Amino acid sequence: MENPWKDTTSEINNGEEIIVATADLKYIKKLLNSKKYPPVDKLDDDANEETKKAAKEKYKLRLDVYPQHFVGDIDNAKIIILSLNPGYSTEYYDVYKNSTNKDGTNYEQTIKENLEMERPFFHAFELASESDLGYWGNKMKCWVKDYDNKDNDKIIKSLKKITENIALAEFFPYHSMSYNDMYDKLAKGTSPNSNRKIKDYLPTQKFLFEKIKKRIDDKNDEVIIILTRSFAKWYEAIEGLRDYKHCYEVNNTRNFSLNPAQIYKVHRDSVEDELKGIILK
Repeated sequence: MENPWKDTTSEINNGEEIIVATADLKYIKKLLNSKKYPPVDKLDDDANEETKKAAKEKYKLRLDVYPQHFVGDIDNAKIIILSLNPGYSTEYYDVYKNSTNKDGTNYEQTIKENLEMERPFFHAFELASESDLGYWGNKMKCWVKDYDNKDNDKIIKSLKKITENIALAEFFPYHSMSYNDMYDKLAKGTSPNSNRKIKDYLPTQKFLFEKIKKRIDDKNDEVIIILTRSFAKWYEAIEGLRDYKHCYEVNNTRNFSLNPAQIYKVHRDSVEDELKGIILK
């Protein structure tokens, strides 16, 4: 399957900028124009306007920033971490818009080049700073020896070296503050047993799922897969993942830790020794 991230569309929809893979565009626009969008949690009848507004913002897709479907070299990484979807905050937006790396490339271009698989590298720490390691920096700092005794600059430097062998993949590629299950399958497909139309994954999702499946089906590839969120969604999407011999789950999805001692095989075997063999080389 050709990489759908090599062709993206940036346009104004209902007065807001959207950046979407062109292959996904018709499905995303149908969602945006749906009366059910954005999905809202059930509120009390006496909820005030501020609460109602916050409820609408909770699951709204943030399409004005470049999607982050995967980070790193998905084809060659020794460890792939599976998550749910990229988060969003006003703080992230501000840093995203104003960040450039040492060669002057802005962060949006860095994400774009990674998704196009032209210059893949684990760029999740590019927005980290002395005062804030960022979401994945805080999750992965436990992989740095004696991290409690190091400042953030040293932790980031160590993490960048470690993550040369690591990739991150999101089940759903588009940003939101919180995820809603209505985003699971936004496309339409045909049932393999009949001509009946069924809900299906977006083209970008299918591309990623095929990439991961190809790796776990390769008997000479011993990539380690670590699920951190929504295990059932990933197992449904990628046939054979649950039974893959190097597939592991975190112990607690609500506030998960990437401490190797807290990561277990699907049958609850520890991955600690295998991870340390890569991290501590």
